[in-house]
Amino acid sequence: MIRQPKPEERKQIIPLIHTIMEDMELPILKEVSPSTLHTMLEEAMLQEDFRYSLTNTLVYIEDGSVAGAIFGYHGHLEPRIDDPFYQLYETYNIPSSIRLYEDSETQAGEWYIDILSVHENHRRKGIGMKLLRAVEELAKQQGASVIALNCEEINDKAYQLYQKLGYTATSTKILSGHSYYHMTKNLELLR
Repeated sequence: MIRQPKPEERKQIIPLIHTIMEDMELPILKEVSPSTLHTMLEEAMLQEDFRYSLTNTLVYIEDGSVAGAIFGYHGHLEPRIDDPFYQLYETYNIPSSIRLYEDSETQAGEWYIDILSVHENHRRKGIGMKLLRAVEELAKQQGASVIALNCEEINDKAYQLYQKLGYTATSTKILSGHSYYHMTKNLELLR
């Protein structure tokens, strides 16, 4: 079943976010302990305008647990999408110079898929594809005509999945020192 998460499911979702942060080798991971980061994420997720808010999230539930999650938002929101997280810095004694993400990932005019993550015990079951299709419907409901994501250039399996679903590489981006394909899909053609 795919749906928006319940507040009590945040603890199951955060490890999925953390896995992607580790894959991206985000600098914040060297500055903030995992337990503090998880606590801050859990708090910020309750804020509607946060990158990983419950309203920006869909989860795949299998046997009563979160097996995967996908997060997305309108690209024009990116400049302020982490403000609810940064508002917690003083409480947790985090220097304001530390950013959650240092590089711009999207652009105005796109509805951006920030993270797609499936728990390692649930991979190769088609959950990622189901979440991608569900989030495209969510983007359309929110008035989006173009949806976008970034795929690390060395991740051939993900790239092939995105191509199969109609995404096209339109440019490249360097995020935390890694090279990514910026891929887009026109949702207008699907209406």
